[in-house]
Amino acid sequence: MKKTLFLVFSGAIVIFSIISICSAPIINKILPDSDEWNTHNCQYQSDILKNLEKTNAIEDSIKLQKKIRNQCNREKAMYGLEYSSLILDVTLGFICTILGLLHYFDVAKPFEKVSGIIGLATGVIGLVMTLVYICYSGYIFTKDVAYRDFAQTGTTSDTIFKLNGDGVIAEKQSDGNYKCIYHDKDNKDAIYAKYNDLGKKQYNYEKKRHYDNSEYTKCQVDKDKAGCDSDGKLYLSTGSIPSCDNIYLNSPSYDFHNKYLFDRWITTFIFSCFICACCIGLAIFGFFLFKSDGSGI
Repeated sequence: MKKTLFLVFSGAIVIFSIISICSAPIINKILPDSDEWNTHNCQYQSDILKNLEKTNAIEDSIKLQKKIRNQCNREKAMYGLEYSSLILDVTLGFICTILGLLHYFDVAKPFEKVSGIIGLATGVIGLVMTLVYICYSGYIFTKDVAYRDFAQTGTTSDTIFKLNGDGVIAEKQSDGNYKCIYHDKDNKDAIYAKYNDLGKKQYNYEKKRHYDNSEYTKCQVDKDKAGCDSDGKLYLSTGSIPSCDNIYLNSPSYDFHNKYLFDRWITTFIFSCFICACCIGLAIFGFFLFKSDGSGI
């Protein structure tokens, strides 16, 4: 039984690793500009932070720069982990699958203890590497601002404003001003969408919003000209805000790329969790194989 389960867990790691590699957002370049994550200059972001602290800049600027520096470090780490953990999993899993086949057909009995040690080591190494990757990937997916650009100064030019289900960015207040609905004075990043938001309809093509909603057409603002000030008031760099109860963001997406990225990221995350479970199983039955008395039970 232990030989069979050793083979099953080894084979499952190979299969799940291949699925994860085929769906991984960085490896497959589905995540825009992710090929630059490995070359992020996070030291530059750290130097900016040190300079802000040295010049006694306002606390909000320091907090924001800390977020930018930390996200830069996380993305750089995730890039390396996605390649190293998944490729390591499929490689070591394949080796253990070959060993498992040999033991399943009883053609490598003298090497059971060696195979057991290899299986145990593969399970432990695979579990640690994949679990660390899952932690980084999950944190970035749920907590970090989507598409933040670190190329120069941590600008948010590529980010997407957070919208409600109807695509609204701001609502009219009793004083006639328009307030960004997701503004949070204690969290400057609250107005931007995170990666786990990108699967929602408001960040992807929707016929009703583009063609069947006259209010949307009348009350939209250009995403490249819109912004929210420190009080949460909507402003435009040029032009005036339409006189409407709700203000929509102009064409957040004409395609389904955001949904596609969301689905592939979730798929990789789920199958990486399966890999971790199989690594635990492989480590356990690798240990049993190492302790085997050769009876084959």
